Amino acid sequence: MQNFFVRHKLTIGDVTHLSDSDSKLILQEKKLNLEDLVQIETYERIFLAQISDMENNSIEVEIMEDLGERKTEYIPSITIIQSLSNDSKFNYFVEKSVEIGVEKIIPVESKYSLRSKNKAIRDYGFWNKLVRDATEQSRNTFPTIIEKPIYLKELPEKNLSEESIKLCLATEAIDSKFLEEILKDEDIRKPVYIAIGPEKGWHPTDIQIFKDLDFKFIKLKGNILRTETTGLVIGSIIKYLKGEI
Repeated sequence: MQNFFVRHKLTIGDVTHLSDSDSKLILQEKKLNLEDLVQIETYERIFLAQISDMENNSIEVEIMEDLGERKTEYIPSITIIQSLSNDSKFNYFVEKSVEIGVEKIIPVESKYSLRSKNKAIRDYGFWNKLVRDATEQSRNTFPTIIEKPIYLKELPEKNLSEESIKLCLATEAIDSKFLEEILKDEDIRKPVYIAIGPEKGWHPTDIQIFKDLDFKFIKLKGNILRTETTGLVIGSIIKYLKGEI
């Protein structure tokens, strides 16, 4: 039975639409038909659903049965690994990440970060307040998860999903490709990690950490973006390609 993910809460009897990318895949493959059963996962639960409509390039399903809680931890669709910047810039980044629907933020202290991990930890409570306020304003069903700051060298301990797309924006003299070149060969339905460095860029030791974690290095065309807006732009592009925005 095919499995699909829906970002909002569901209950028996609800009718909902699959994401644009999932709907497109179903219509292209032509392996599912009206009234076929599929499995639907949310952040918290798993449901049995029946396809109720397949018109207008969108797949509609009706929730038939609650199969219980998820047996595995949900891996966010988009996680931004953001180097710590000064208060106002990082606060802006957090607020806008919630508005566009970034699911998880991992603040990191890299070699050239403008703030240290220890100082940034003091703002953790305030960041969570920003998330709550922005979640209410943007009417997101689930708030963005923001983790406590870590040193970049601690990133391997996060056990990033192996079945994921790992991207690191890098302006340094290394082998990097344009975002569109990498994404055209990837299954965009996979979880995506996006690493954004400070304004001064990544130190060679930072770069090595990402290489060891099998990140692919990317660059953007056009204007040079500030550190607090780069992740928002890339995140928005990927959410669009995933059919989530």
